[in-house]
Amino acid sequence: EGAIKGVSELLDKLVKAVKTAEGASSGTAAIGEVVADAAKVADKASVTGIAKGIKEIVEAAGDSEAASKAAGAVSAVSGEQILSAIVKAAAAGAAEQDGEKPAEAKNPIAAAIGKGDGDADFGEDGMKKDDQIAAAIALRGMAKDGKFAVKNDEKGKA
Repeated sequence: EGAIKGVSELLDKLVKAVKTAEGASSGTAAIGEVVADAAKVADKASVTGIAKGIKEIVEAAGDSEAASKAAGAVSAVSGEQILSAIVKAAAAGAAEQDGEKPAEAKNPIAAAIGKGDGDADFGEDGMKKDDQIAAAIALRGMAKDGKFAVKNDEKGKA
């Protein structure tokens, strides 16, 4: 009976976390849309809500086998690193979750939300790491209004 209660509580936490992420990601545009020019900043509430939902899912799953399988499904090499980067950024203060230009972003949430023109390289050392960049791409791709731009009319290659 205790095991059933434990599983039930875990499922309740997971459902709540998924609803948090789902509510934050609702939008009508294509997910991860690539446009020929003019990258568009992502909706702040959407990015932070998705990150919070992912954080809650990981926390609810704890060290369980399910968490390992979920991370492995993302990528055998970097899935856990991406999730870790998102969870760490989601735990940061609200001031660190404002959108920033790539050269000024200090974490994946700030980079995913963006600010103004997004046609610059990451400038902060922490954001030059692959896991941070991948986390920012994943968050912007899932977020409402998040779009990616390609350079020099290379949309066909995206």
